Amino acid sequence: MFVPYLLVASSLQLSIGVFGRNIINLHPEYDTTNVLHKLQGPGISQNLLDRDFGGARCGSGFGRCSNGNCCSTAGYCGNTTSHCRSPDCQIDYGHCDAHATPGGPSTEGIARPKLGSALYGPAEIRHCTTPRTAALTYDDGPNQYTGDLLDLLDKYGAKVTFFVTGNNNGKGQIDSPDVPWAPLIQRMVVSGHQVASHTWSHQDLNKISQVQRRTQLLWNEVALRNILGYFPTYMRPPYSSCTTDTGCLNDMGDLGYHVILYDIDTEDYSHDSPNTIQRSKEIFDENLNQNKGKDQSWLVIAHDVHEQTVHNLTEHMLKKLSADGFRAVTVGECLGDPIEKWYRRDDQYKAPRKGKPLPAPENITADGKCGGKVSCIGSAFGVCCSGTGFCGNSTEFCGAGCQANAGYCESDFDGSQHIGPGIVGSDPLGDSITSGKKYVKSDATSTSRNVSLMFAFVFLFTSTLL
Repeated sequence: MFVPYLLVASSLQLSIGVFGRNIINLHPEYDTTNVLHKLQGPGISQNLLDRDFGGARCGSGFGRCSNGNCCSTAGYCGNTTSHCRSPDCQIDYGHCDAHATPGGPSTEGIARPKLGSALYGPAEIRHCTTPRTAALTYDDGPNQYTGDLLDLLDKYGAKVTFFVTGNNNGKGQIDSPDVPWAPLIQRMVVSGHQVASHTWSHQDLNKISQVQRRTQLLWNEVALRNILGYFPTYMRPPYSSCTTDTGCLNDMGDLGYHVILYDIDTEDYSHDSPNTIQRSKEIFDENLNQNKGKDQSWLVIAHDVHEQTVHNLTEHMLKKLSADGFRAVTVGECLGDPIEKWYRRDDQYKAPRKGKPLPAPENITADGKCGGKVSCIGSAFGVCCSGTGFCGNSTEFCGAGCQANAGYCESDFDGSQHIGPGIVGSDPLGDSITSGKKYVKSDATSTSRNVSLMFAFVFLFTSTLL
């Protein structure tokens, strides 16, 4: 019953950050003249010399790159993708993709009640609890194969969980209009899949400081909030590396996360070729065959960044699950956790001055691309059309270059008043978010650009229900 409300809520939300890449919005206690300090560890010797030119050595024993250069995993300064892409780039010794921040206000101050029966950190979850279910999970995306995976899942009517990384492998920031990732993430939710966090740039959480760990989760929250209007309560640590002795699991608990691991590792990362993917299929089949006829459930890890996983392994797993009497479901469902507990709302919105008319159905984007006669209004991909032709919800979509003929733009919103739907009780995604009857003043400052679009979407939603 909650699903249509959640989908409409995702359509109604529009979060815009006035300062598109302003690090001070996220951690105002830091001096903006030393931005890189945010992701640097505390134990770097003061007598290490900065390296001022590309090609110099960097890293432990050599020092930091400067002049905007990145320190590659091999320990050389440079500014190519191979130097700067995370998580390979050494974040303590120069600039990295990991240092680019999503726009908009921080999510750090949002209340994080631990609702529901599913365990939160410092506990780890390695198994599903609902019999005859299998939670297929996909890490590290979205990427070039994710759209194909969504098409395949639609074909089989399967639901999965995507553990999304914000800015890894040189793919760009997920909330940027210059890349196609935001529409894919919105499509995940619209299709009934679960979106969870796999951190901002896929750093090993056991090997970085507490400040860095929190930043890895908080920045991914901001980016997902910019795309969806809310952020997950579920996360998976990169490399499954998060332990009690480093303080990592306690940090995840403090941030209100369920820490999700797995009981079947397909090892698809080691078998991404037509000649070797059979081994991943065998691993999957062997686990299921050992427990035939039992009320077993499974929590499976795979990666949508691998071509053979998307175009070969996934269909095999779906067929095997169906043949053995399992349902492919989200992690939340396999744990018996209701959908309203999967996310937290950032309850700061702005009202548009005037609603724009709902386009004819044939003119509403079906794939998140927009421009000309194809409009974002009425779609589930965000309501602003960027200059590069993608629908989205953040400043990058609604600000400079926004196509007013294909959606809302920043100028359509009144900056004088910030309002948002009131939340009844402590449930961040309760039914009250769709009532449109109760409003409260927001604590948003003049630097936040957060939007709730009511008019056209309420009409669309009402028509759908009728």
